[in-house]
Amino acid sequence: MANKVTGFGLVAGIFIFKQLKCKNMAHKIKNGFKQLRDNDLIGFSYGVKEKMQNNPTFSQPPAALDELGKILPEYQEVNLKASGGDEERRFIKKAIRSKVIALLSDLADYVTLTCNGDPAKLVSSGFELAKARGTKTMAAIKELKVTVDRSGEAITRVKRVAGAKAYIHQYTTDPLMGDNVWVNKVTTDPSYFFTSLKSKEKYWFQVIAVGLNGQEAASPPVSRVIQ
Repeated sequence: MANKVTGFGLVAGIFIFKQLKCKNMAHKIKNGFKQLRDNDLIGFSYGVKEKMQNNPTFSQPPAALDELGKILPEYQEVNLKASGGDEERRFIKKAIRSKVIALLSDLADYVTLTCNGDPAKLVSSGFELAKARGTKTMAAIKELKVTVDRSGEAITRVKRVAGAKAYIHQYTTDPLMGDNVWVNKVTTDPSYFFTSLKSKEKYWFQVIAVGLNGQEAASPPVSRVIQ
């Protein structure tokens, strides 16, 4: 417990970080999630939760991550029921939406503090980066090669992307659905060697190239059955 950054320690750390570091950081999280429609905000929130869970970069997340996971099913349910014109449920949905945005803001502060401006680590959280002026869009990754020649192993490989400064290699278990939890590995190499996978199990793989100013280019997901 002594090493976990929570409560006042987290708030104080974020305050000091913003005062001393933010002016010199090239990469910052985009807070556009506050303007998302309810359906999009729910999907975005699940994405953040899934990418931060089991992510070694965020080994000691604040309580906001667990709270977000608990409140999202309720948000989904009330959003669906409020669409029928129930005024009371609309007010309930508005209150839950405000809570979700507050939790995301807490998580964004934690991610910013933890990543210290590293664009690949920031993107691995599920948050988007604010684009710098004059930022060029990176070319799309058209093909992802996944080699599974040896038991319990897989190699992901894409062609090097012009302008990419890092690559996020990730996998998740089958089936591929909206609530999958991805295991992320950040590297400067367009290939990565995964080990300790379960034999005879089907996995999905994807690679995301990250540019200096937060640009992203994602490969199409590819599935393989491990030897």
